[in-house]
Amino acid sequence: MPPQTTTLPYRPRLVTTPPRTPVGTAATLPRQPAPAPAHTRATTAPARPDHRPTTQTPPRSGVWIDRTAWLATVDGRALQLTYLEFEVLDFFVHHPGQAHSRQALLSSVWGHQADDATSPDVRTVDVLVTRLRRKLGPEHRYRIETVRRVGYRYRPIIDPAVAS
Repeated sequence: MPPQTTTLPYRPRLVTTPPRTPVGTAATLPRQPAPAPAHTRATTAPARPDHRPTTQTPPRSGVWIDRTAWLATVDGRALQLTYLEFEVLDFFVHHPGQAHSRQALLSSVWGHQADDATSPDVRTVDVLVTRLRRKLGPEHRYRIETVRRVGYRYRPIIDPAVAS
């Protein structure tokens, strides 16, 4: 240490509440620390080729859901879905052939219980399914089938090569 340097004992700063500013006076905000210089910032190493996330390519036909990419496609084209539309379509695709009541969809997808006072009306499901059918297009709108007095069922594409 150079001879002109003075050392002071270390005293930790105590966190105190700032004094109240009287009404009618300007309050000053505490200064934010300056960002670290570019040469001292930590840099991340590029990902190794063997640890790349695997991405699947959607099939050219049918409805396809990829939850990791939050992507739904029909016949290879991406669908512009809201959060709940995506959740309902994902629920249908992962439970094909099963009839689901409106109340079951509300509890499974929306997370509401039957006796919950804040639960939306069961007809909310009808509106969402109508919008979902419209977005699926005329070729695939029949995949979500109405089961009268029960609810809805998803019918997947049956591949003739697999069926025979």
